[in-house]
Amino acid sequence: MELGCSVVAPLAPHKHTHTVVFLHGRGDTSQNMADALLRWTRDSRGRTLMDEFPSVRWVFPQAEPSLVETTGETWPQWFDIWNILDMTDREELQAFGLKESVESVRRIVRREARAVGGYDRVVLAGISQGGATAAHVLLHLGALEDGGVEKSVNTDEKGADEDEKAVEKVEEERPPRLCGLMGFSAWLPFPGGSLDETREVLGMEEFLDSKSDELVRNTPVFLGHCSDDPLVFIEYGQQLRDGLESFGMDVEWHEYPDGGHWFNAPFGMDDAVEFLKAQGIPIVKQ
Repeated sequence: MELGCSVVAPLAPHKHTHTVVFLHGRGDTSQNMADALLRWTRDSRGRTLMDEFPSVRWVFPQAEPSLVETTGETWPQWFDIWNILDMTDREELQAFGLKESVESVRRIVRREARAVGGYDRVVLAGISQGGATAAHVLLHLGALEDGGVEKSVNTDEKGADEDEKAVEKVEEERPPRLCGLMGFSAWLPFPGGSLDETREVLGMEEFLDSKSDELVRNTPVFLGHCSDDPLVFIEYGQQLRDGLESFGMDVEWHEYPDGGHWFNAPFGMDDAVEFLKAQGIPIVKQ
């Protein structure tokens, strides 16, 4: 399944340095998500993330409409949920849609990584069900066969050999990792197991390779959750944090007193900006 995407290009004249793939929540759309995040949600300086990071390409995949078992309606969702207040209630219903979504988003992340120069220039993010899906996408990425670095074209044979050696050296010095994983008001579907056990739920072992575990453990994580979230309770966010830490990941956890089932603004946006800056994404000059 090839998902549609809303795409926002880097601001001219800035060169494209990084890509953020951001998954919307259940029942939402990619365009609404793009508008909310890049136009209306601002940090304490009154800036949006696009203002702060003009060299970023923003990609918002669109979840396919699917049947909601509890209502009989059709919503855009990454997977179906029987009981949003108790994620373990008929949890098996989540697996089929989650597997399809992971496969589709995985292709997008890998495509974007090749275009921008490697996984370490791609941030995978999501809110609510999008954040839950993003976590499982990371677990099943697998390494890029070519490392994601575009080799320069050189008709001189000696020069071409030198270019290839330079690329190989760069790849040796760049351990496999995403630039970052970011989740807002998110949770971990099928929690409580080891990394291998969590992967086994979706039965996607064919996507894994010798570097898959290293890629997961090297990827820095930002999680933001509001304690007054009425939909995805703060305990679910804490469970996500604990699960990723148990996989060996470095998790930056932010808990906010208010904001509901959404981003905390402006302080949550301030923290997100600082996280992205720390990963080496160029910020606009003051």
